[in-house]
Amino acid sequence: MSISARSQIAILWWAIAFMVVWALAFLFLLHMVPPPPATDSAEQVAHWYQNRSTSIKIGATLSGLTSAFMLPFWAVVACQIWRQEKGPPIWTIVSAAAGTMMSLFITFCPIFWGVAAFTPYRAPEITAIMHQLGVLAFVTTDQFSPFCWAAVAVVCFIPQPAPHSPFPRWLGYLSIWTALIFEAGAAAFNFNKGPLAWNGLLVYWAPLVFFGVWLIVMCPLLFKNLKLQLRDAQAAEAATKAEAAEAAG
Repeated sequence: MSISARSQIAILWWAIAFMVVWALAFLFLLHMVPPPPATDSAEQVAHWYQNRSTSIKIGATLSGLTSAFMLPFWAVVACQIWRQEKGPPIWTIVSAAAGTMMSLFITFCPIFWGVAAFTPYRAPEITAIMHQLGVLAFVTTDQFSPFCWAAVAVVCFIPQPAPHSPFPRWLGYLSIWTALIFEAGAAAFNFNKGPLAWNGLLVYWAPLVFFGVWLIVMCPLLFKNLKLQLRDAQAAEAATKAEAAEAAG
């Protein structure tokens, strides 16, 4: 158990390190906070990429190295859910599978933007469609993420037999709100302006803020309780060794 706890702590740090690098690339190199307006013409989009071609390609490179950070993160969360489940670990499976699928969109969108910047002086319509694919894939990712937060919310609200759980009841409410906020994203296919456009309040800013807050809250909860689990595992192993030595003596 101490090996498992140490591994989870190491994997969580790994995920956070990649997350920070990806976030910096997303903010300062890919220039997608916020993305250009959906009302821009193909020529305006092409010009936008021409002026930022080198920066976006570097950002896509860094994203190519780090953008799968949600996979190890949700592996740790799934392990913690598994500790609390009785019987078949259905919510563990749901969180691990949905977290893995969720990471695909975070991974592919910078690739699309990198492709758009790869040949700056091609036909504007080609650059525009790659740009639209990247932005819409990023903001309409409502397919898998709600399952992740549903799994966390369920565990927060059920009796938890294992000690040192990182799932307080209030986290369940935050997870439900985060899942609901993300559901507005699919509306971006139908709007070019306003809060439901791809750079609007409900489709872009609210999910981005809630996602960031949820991660900022979840990581300390995981670290705190993993350290407590490690302490208990080490104490149990020490007691077992002492008993074995006493029996041998």
